[in-house]
Amino acid sequence: MARLRDRLLPWLVGWLGAILTRFLYASWRIDMADPEDISGKVRRHEQPIIVSFWHRQILMMMIHYRRYPVVVPVSQSKDGEYVAQAMRRYGLTSVRGSSSRGGLTALRGVIEEARRGLSPTITPDGPKGPRYSVHPGIWMLARRTGLPVYPFGVAARNAWTAKSWDEFCVPLPGTRVVVAVGRGTFVEEHDNAESFCRAVHDALMEATETARRIAAPRA
Repeated sequence: MARLRDRLLPWLVGWLGAILTRFLYASWRIDMADPEDISGKVRRHEQPIIVSFWHRQILMMMIHYRRYPVVVPVSQSKDGEYVAQAMRRYGLTSVRGSSSRGGLTALRGVIEEARRGLSPTITPDGPKGPRYSVHPGIWMLARRTGLPVYPFGVAARNAWTAKSWDEFCVPLPGTRVVVAVGRGTFVEEHDNAESFCRAVHDALMEATETARRIAAPRA
């Protein structure tokens, strides 16, 4: 009975979560700040990249980029199973594992999917932070795939913020949500992991600030 419950509960939570978040997403007013049309190139399979964004923005990114040709590493924990179930309903490809559990397995899986043309999608400060940090796994992924890392900054005019390490963000119904795509970071332009990760961090902070500035109410 316990095994059946362990299987059904994530499925049910994922199914209900996907339905509820789709209704929530339908109420948002989405604005893109993407001068190079990076999102469009990813969607059309014209330019695979490594998509990077902060962990607190997972909900907004997962819903907005549903059915895009991307691959996402998901934790092997029970909570990760809920996320994986929801992602299946969004038409997203996931690979189980994270920096804390099954990291090497996840990295190999993501690299394999990247070679098939999917764009890896990474939260460099996940799964446990610190918030707005960049772990070296993204440097390893960029080296192995040769793909540039593009920062996706997301901001909502009105949102609920969780009291968690990442300050998980849920935009309120009817609010304005802005996705800003910044400049890419190329691994061949950096001598070491520290330099590369610092550049990714700075680009992500810049893209996030751009999104916040656009989303902010005008005086």
